Amino acid sequence: MRTNKTNTASDLLSQFQVVHYNKKSDNKMKNEKKYDKDSLWRTFLSKFNEIHGKKLMLSEESITNLSVIFYYFLKEKKFFESVNLRKDISKPSFDKGLLIIGGYGLGKTDFFKVFEAVFNVYPDLRFKFFTAKGLVRDFEKCQTPFDKEHFFKKTERKQLFIDDINSEQEASNYGKKDVIEEILYNRYDYRLRTFVTCNYTNSDNCAIRTLEDLGKRYGGRIYDRLFEMFNIIEFKGRSIRN
Repeated sequence: MRTNKTNTASDLLSQFQVVHYNKKSDNKMKNEKKYDKDSLWRTFLSKFNEIHGKKLMLSEESITNLSVIFYYFLKEKKFFESVNLRKDISKPSFDKGLLIIGGYGLGKTDFFKVFEAVFNVYPDLRFKFFTAKGLVRDFEKCQTPFDKEHFFKKTERKQLFIDDINSEQEASNYGKKDVIEEILYNRYDYRLRTFVTCNYTNSDNCAIRTLEDLGKRYGGRIYDRLFEMFNIIEFKGRSIRN
């Protein structure tokens, strides 16, 4: 029996509740909070279409991948029941960030571009989107020690998203430097919440081996801290770009 994809989306996501700001309200009402269990989902779909120029392709797989992120940001208890939350690898907690592992085209980047835009009006959820390669390019442009200090300072914001870690090269700005390794270490040291994505590093699509490869890339001090910093989430399914 085939599952109705639209109904599946409604069943999973209409349960969400989110703080919703009324943009038309005056200054006295600006900070008033209204709970609307459908508002985030509607806003997300609209913003996805606006940013990517197409509607989100809904399937049971894409909804499962997306719902775990919704549950996390809304601090829903269902987050801990999500099938793609790897509780066997890292003890789940809302105090940790997210490390999302998966194949190409599953929405890791696309979803977070939308969340960045949607959460821009929510101070507690707001984060800045960077790519790993883009951060390395920005570091390469630094000309002075002051420039480098300023570069790392901008990565010390309260919440930060880094897309596609392990895809970047080492920087060679007056000597070799693994920029992402240093950013991750600093954010761990300052107890800052971080969200990252990473593609599988092996043909077996094994999350554990991918984490081990991240340890080889960034070193033992980062590998040990991954499990303290992140909830490990594994995206599954077919590409949403087809």
